[in-house]
Amino acid sequence: MSFEYIPIDEQLNLIQLQPDQAEKLFELTDNNRDYLGEFLPWVPEVKEIKDSRVHIEETIVNRESNTTYTYGIEYEGEIVGDISLRNMNSASRPPEIGYWIAANYAGKGLTTRAVQALTNLGIETLQLSKIIIRANPDNLASNRVAEKAGYMLVDHEVENGENLNVWSLTNHTLL
Repeated sequence: MSFEYIPIDEQLNLIQLQPDQAEKLFELTDNNRDYLGEFLPWVPEVKEIKDSRVHIEETIVNRESNTTYTYGIEYEGEIVGDISLRNMNSASRPPEIGYWIAANYAGKGLTTRAVQALTNLGIETLQLSKIIIRANPDNLASNRVAEKAGYMLVDHEVENGENLNVWSLTNHTLL
């Protein structure tokens, strides 16, 4: 199974983006550049539509190899963010969920619901024993999403000079 589409409710879905949606994804990133760039190091690398197209094409290849499941967060028919479950086959890192949403959709519970849906896919369907979320301690919204989605703050780490909170959810947490 490829899990290209995860319906959450009548308004919210997770969808595998396609290359013809690169312009929309680029515009969303570009219009939220300052907001997203505060905590996401990849934002300056997205300079043109081609960069978003390459990202989408890579997500399709990664899905086919079962290493990463990446989705557009679709709300009322519009792409409003991006979420992924990565490190699926890594011997050195646990599976991890990463996410972002456009500023004008933040604070509406959409990201939390998207994280819960992707967590359910990972734990219940893919039979993962653990998933983590890493977030900068200053990114209050991202930390709040992890907590509301049922993750527990278990550690702090430094990666590339950035302090990160490590949130974890295990299949035992759901029992």
